[in-house]
Amino acid sequence: MVIYNGRVDPYSPEESRYECLSCGARTDSGGRCENCDSESLVNIAVPRE
Repeated sequence: MVIYNGRVDPYSPEESRYECLSCGARTDSGGRCENCDSESLVNIAVPRE
């Protein structure tokens, strides 16, 4: 087994991007979804492994 200790995801977002878990709409600001008025927005501009 080889152990690799490098950066897995070099992605570094300049701005946040949010997605509504209820309807799937995307927006640039958190808070409430503009389409369905839900508060279930999650930041999707994050590094992933």
